[in-house]
Amino acid sequence: MLIPPTLQLDGRPLDEATLLEHQAVELSALPPVDAALALELGGVALEPFLRPGDPAWRWRWVAPGAAGAYPIVLRLVWPDGRAEEQRGALYVAPRKLDQEHYAALLDDLQRLGRALVFALSGGAEGVGAPPELDRSQPTLAEELHGLFGQELARLAAAVGRLARRPPDRLRPGAEQVAMGQLQDASRIVELRPEHDTAELRTTSPSYDSYEARLLRRLLDALWRRLELLGARADLPPDAPGRMALASEQLRALRALPFLSRVPSLVAYRGPTPRIQRDPDYRVVYAVWRQLRRRPLVRWDAATLSLPIAELPRLYERWCAASVALALLALPGYTLVSQAMLTDDGDEQLLALPNDVPLVELAAPDGAALRLRYQPRYTPGGAPLRSLDRHTRVPDLALEIVRPGEAPRVAVLDAKYRLDATGGVPEDALADAYSYLGSIGAAGQRATLGVALLYPGQTRAEHYASGVAALPLLPGADAALRVWLASVLA
Repeated sequence: MLIPPTLQLDGRPLDEATLLEHQAVELSALPPVDAALALELGGVALEPFLRPGDPAWRWRWVAPGAAGAYPIVLRLVWPDGRAEEQRGALYVAPRKLDQEHYAALLDDLQRLGRALVFALSGGAEGVGAPPELDRSQPTLAEELHGLFGQELARLAAAVGRLARRPPDRLRPGAEQVAMGQLQDASRIVELRPEHDTAELRTTSPSYDSYEARLLRRLLDALWRRLELLGARADLPPDAPGRMALASEQLRALRALPFLSRVPSLVAYRGPTPRIQRDPDYRVVYAVWRQLRRRPLVRWDAATLSLPIAELPRLYERWCAASVALALLALPGYTLVSQAMLTDDGDEQLLALPNDVPLVELAAPDGAALRLRYQPRYTPGGAPLRSLDRHTRVPDLALEIVRPGEAPRVAVLDAKYRLDATGGVPEDALADAYSYLGSIGAAGQRATLGVALLYPGQTRAEHYASGVAALPLLPGADAALRVWLASVLA
């Protein structure tokens, strides 16, 4: 982008300045003769000031707590009506701590994702992983050497033998034939004298079967997994060569003529007798089971595509996943329903919808617990609503409905900012007190407590008002679990 040439930042050219989050700076510009200046930064007009004896115009600005490019517009206006604009951008770099947090949150989302898949797979039978799922996660090198090395070579050999076999079945069909060309009357399905044609029963060779559809789905799943592995940044030095070889093998297998008209399997129903007795299909099934034991876990693009400039948003979504997992780990609670996980057998997609509860649990005392992400409590809502004329949208709300009682709610709000002591800033506490008194049911306050989640390393603070400030970072969620147990007691 162009940089306004007349602007300086703390006495230095703007394009040579390095600015960090929350840094206070002074911008200055020497105007042309008789010109007045106006400066807009990040969409906000700044108030100018002058110093005695100094013709330069000056503006003070404090960088926001979010890295990124902030647009600058410098307007020059002369008394005769002439005007000129100079446009550019001021880049705010993330702090080293923010860079570390960003990398740690992205890494931990993968751990949380796998843990959530195992916890959410229990369904109404209780929280727990199905027996076939393997909790261990192979390294990238192990997956390339195994799944896309020895296992893929075995699979390619088995599929090659399957391709040389005769068709599995004959597919029924029909064709129109002129009356004068009829040779076999036993194949007639329908005569059409008005058109001087007959419809004949036909058959054509087909490889389409449950087992072949399972093979097609397996090859498609392997292709998707290889593509995602190739997009990772931590590839070992020998990975490109191995991945290129695996890609060629998969491309050749997917292009085999006997699979060209075979669709991918929609509903997996387990191994058939043919799979159990056929040595080649047993190889196909073994690789399929390996994929299902270690499913591909992916977060939706709304989570993993967030840049470092939107670190507060990433922290908020990581907190939502952490709270969901902490609830699923509560002893005695049963998972009733969930909206986070879409299970495709060989691929698991995790998302954070805000229109339905992320999870609903049944408590030992019969209460229903519903965790919501960014719920909207409006003045006219029911049963929980805003008690004033403003709509309240906390990051997370744990709604608690006990038999015969009005619903209650515990609010959790993620705050990616710290004060000078490493704790929660005062303005964040103001937000907490707003939630504490503004959400209710049947005209009465219904908020049990409010927890502010922040990326600190100080001790948790619990106030008599019902507000708590809880440090929460990857690998340090003890304060969150203690708070959840206290509001549910």
